[in-house]
Amino acid sequence: MSFIIALTSRLFLTWSLCYFTKTHAYEITNNTTSILSKSSEFSYIIVGGGTAGECSVDYPSLTIANRLTVNPNISVLVIEAGRNLRDDPRITDPGSFGVADYSDLEWDYVSTNQSLGNRSQALTVGKVLGGSSAINGMQWTRGTAAQYDALEKLGNPGWNFDSMQKRYMKKSERFHKPTLNQTNLGVTFQPSAHGLNGRVSTGFPNPYPCPLCNLWDVLIQASSAVFPGIRTTGEIDQCSGDPRGVSRCSYSIIPGSDSDLEAGENIRSSSAESYVYSLSPNDRPNLHILVEHKAVNIVWNEHPDLPPSARGVAFQAESDPSQSFLAIVQKEVIVSLGALSSAPFLERSGVGDRNLLENLDISVTADLPAVGTNLQDQAGIFSLFDASFMMNTTNHAPAAGAAAFVTLPQILGSKGAEAYVQDLKHSLQQRAQRIVDTGGLTSFEGASKVLEIQFEQIGTENAPVVELDFIALPASSAFAASTWILLPQYRGNIHITSNDPRIVPAKDFTLVVNASLATRKLFTQPSVKNLYSLELLPGLTVQTPEDFTAYVFANYSAVGHFIGTVPMLPQSLGGAVDAELKVYGVKGVRVADASILPIQLSAHLQSTVYGIAEKAAEMILNEYEKGRREEM
Repeated sequence: MSFIIALTSRLFLTWSLCYFTKTHAYEITNNTTSILSKSSEFSYIIVGGGTAGECSVDYPSLTIANRLTVNPNISVLVIEAGRNLRDDPRITDPGSFGVADYSDLEWDYVSTNQSLGNRSQALTVGKVLGGSSAINGMQWTRGTAAQYDALEKLGNPGWNFDSMQKRYMKKSERFHKPTLNQTNLGVTFQPSAHGLNGRVSTGFPNPYPCPLCNLWDVLIQASSAVFPGIRTTGEIDQCSGDPRGVSRCSYSIIPGSDSDLEAGENIRSSSAESYVYSLSPNDRPNLHILVEHKAVNIVWNEHPDLPPSARGVAFQAESDPSQSFLAIVQKEVIVSLGALSSAPFLERSGVGDRNLLENLDISVTADLPAVGTNLQDQAGIFSLFDASFMMNTTNHAPAAGAAAFVTLPQILGSKGAEAYVQDLKHSLQQRAQRIVDTGGLTSFEGASKVLEIQFEQIGTENAPVVELDFIALPASSAFAASTWILLPQYRGNIHITSNDPRIVPAKDFTLVVNASLATRKLFTQPSVKNLYSLELLPGLTVQTPEDFTAYVFANYSAVGHFIGTVPMLPQSLGGAVDAELKVYGVKGVRVADASILPIQLSAHLQSTVYGIAEKAAEMILNEYEKGRREEM
């Protein structure tokens, strides 16, 4: 079946003093002939049809496609392996979070066995138009200002908080200010932290999920007894550049209403909804989206005295991989597959470690060992409580209601935090060498710089190191506390022969255990204990620190906030792309997704990745216009 969104009309618009006739609209189809019969050449080919995978939003292709095709001179082909499921309630209903797990909406990725527990991990990645923005938890947060500034410190001019916040992250956002009723129920925000005119709708559920809102209030207030000094009042905003504290969550949703007087159904605001489906039915005839097809590799033009340049992309139908097709690119191939797929795609294209490629009989286009290194995720653990009497399953609200971003002293106490920081400091060189030895990064100097910056964030800048989410699970009549580390010390790798996240080394494991102990303490506070009937997980048999260690050891899991596998660093420090997201050693290829981030953030990723996409689109358009001027 072909999915074609096309209404014929004849409109005229101006661009650079030229007139163009529009005869059809943007196209979403699984029919290769429909795409290639119009043109086998495109200005830009974008590999991946998501946001920016994973449990968060890590591949932002549709953002870039939307921004580029504002210019009618630019034609864009997006190649996405997943299906176009615009009206699937598993996607559109924010209350359906979790139903996509292990379904046809996900890729079936599994890690290698990990050093702790000798267990593999399921790695959650969306396989649908819109990518993981169609299945994630929708939380809309940003890291600390210093974490974005660190991108510039690592050799990437222009990548800092001031620029990313004002020009790119807020540009993507259309924030719905909370209603009076929502603020009366405990919602806090800072107006300056949000954009109002972007494409991704964000805000708070309306109707607000009560009686659960009473539970969130109690948990927020009780947090101060467990995490000394944590902020629980004032204008706490998890998008402000200082997420420390505990507050209500905002989400990538279209709220049921902006009114106190009426409320409808909340709707997920995925990248497909925001940047494609919301287009006018007669808009963007220069935008072509091919679904249910997998990009195989880049095809190259070889030059005797110049680096190879991208000629096009080979792809095949998911339903029939025996037949391959080729789309020709005029300008650039933009790789936007996410941190688990962009690096393997580059390797299949001959860009990666020479030894690996030659062992697999892949012709080496560019010897770039950094591709596939620096893989990071945030590992976590669940506590689960029976609260059937508080569940409301009719408001189509996201699962999480509030979140605490907790610093090291609040988890370990001042003396424990000081000892932890000193251990990080004294073991830095040893850990950097171990990262290089295990394939986490290719440069000892680069690994040292990354760990040093992370040490400063934890030890000096007091960045949040643990997130504690309070999550309603109406389908199971329970609510959960999801606890995970935010700034892991490990670095893994992913290659076309392995998936090796190295999820929890011993140092990070200590934080997970202590955070789990703090969660038990929080839920045994008198004000909280009356709000549930039974602790289901870890259960009453888990009592001592040793019990918690064993429980975490056996049950920790990947969160799905994967980053780093095509790191944006100077090549001498183990980088694979430069500050313009261009892949070293070749021409006409950029990577724009969470894989370019060299360090983790104290945040959910999607707002940041949308910002990466907005910045990438601006850089590409600026270069396109510069080229046109030079041709005149």
